[in-house]
Amino acid sequence: MGAYDNLNEMQLDVMREVGNIGAGNACTALSVLLGTVVDMSVPSVKLLGFDDTSEYLGGNDRPIIGIKVDVTDDLTGMMFHMVNKDFAERIINTFYAKQLEDLSNVDEMDSSVLSEMANITSGAYANSLATLTSLVVNIGPPQQHLSTVGEVLKIPHAAYSQPGDKILIIDEKFIIGDEQITSHMLLILESESLMKLFDRLGVQA
Repeated sequence: MGAYDNLNEMQLDVMREVGNIGAGNACTALSVLLGTVVDMSVPSVKLLGFDDTSEYLGGNDRPIIGIKVDVTDDLTGMMFHMVNKDFAERIINTFYAKQLEDLSNVDEMDSSVLSEMANITSGAYANSLATLTSLVVNIGPPQQHLSTVGEVLKIPHAAYSQPGDKILIIDEKFIIGDEQITSHMLLILESESLMKLFDRLGVQA
C-alpha cells in the first residue's frame, strides 16, 4: 500500500487531528454504553511501522484481543481495537463482576460485551471521518481475534502492506471513576482513501 510512507508534516497533522477527534467521540460513545462518566486524557497519536508497532504494543508474543472493524463505502480500510486484559476486565466489570486470570478466560458473554464496545467506538470514529469529510463512511461487524500482537498485526500487514508501511496508532487513555485504562486503536486506510481524505480536507497530496 505505501499509504503513509511519504506524508508531509501538514498531512501528518491532519492524521493526528483525525485521531484526536475520533478518540474524543469514542470516549463519549463509551460513556453512553457503560452508563457512567468516562473522561479521557489527551490521546497520543503516532505513525509507526509494523515492527515498531509490535514493539510499542508490548512485543510480538504479548497476548491481546484484536477486534477488527472494516471501514467501508467512500473510505476503505480497517480499524483494530487492541484490547489488553486490564481493559477487557474493566469494561466487562461495568456490566457484571468477573475477574480475568488472562485473556483465555474471556467467554462468549464477555466477547459480546467487548464487541459492542468496539462497534460503538468504531462507529464514533467513522462518524468523525464522515463529518470531517462529508463522505459516507460506514463500518462492518466486529471480528475478534484472541491471539498475540504479532499474529494480529499479520492481518492488516497481509491485507495492505508493502515494506515501510505505517499504522496510525491512537492511544486512548480512559478515566472511569478513579481508574485509568488504556486501549490502542489502529487505523489503516487504503492509499486511495487516504488521498481522498486529504483532498476533502483541502490538504495537498
